Amino acid sequence: MEFELGRHTWASLQGAHGEARLLETALRELAEAGSREAAETAAGRVQRVVFAQGLLCEASVALASGLVHCLWHRSEQSEDLILGLLSDISAGTVDENDPEVFGPVSGELCMAEICLGFPAYVEILETGSNIDSRTACIDLILMCGLSNPALRERSIFFLENALRLDALTGHRDVLTASIDELRQEADSCQ
Repeated sequence: MEFELGRHTWASLQGAHGEARLLETALRELAEAGSREAAETAAGRVQRVVFAQGLLCEASVALASGLVHCLWHRSEQSEDLILGLLSDISAGTVDENDPEVFGPVSGELCMAEICLGFPAYVEILETGSNIDSRTACIDLILMCGLSNPALRERSIFFLENALRLDALTGHRDVLTASIDELRQEADSCQ
């Protein structure tokens, strides 16, 4: 994770609320959090820098990449928070009227970074013990399948298999809707 965090010049990136210099430390603290309170504090620091009304900022791409790397070193207390932040980025948009309002940013580049975590999302969906983590993975698998045609059929396959998991009985509607959306996207691309 340190290599990935060191790859970015955080102080030069614009967040939704100013510069993103504090993100490197916040990501490290999020991954290493020893308590739920510490994890929530670190996640809150990330949110305050990066998120504004669902709009992406210049730091969003680096943040997505850093969060994917955080998944490999996460504490139990931070898993669902990391996945939730990734899900928020995957649902983010660029302001149509002022695309660079929070610095130059690309939703496609954000999703390219998020897609690098696809195997982790699948494993957490299948074997995870935290239901919030598992539901965030449903969203992430859906968004990966929508943004990357190479992952579309895999996404459908994994979400269909998740329908059989007893622990996800209460999420069948979301799973079914996600599968339907992926199939519609596949049909529209043919």
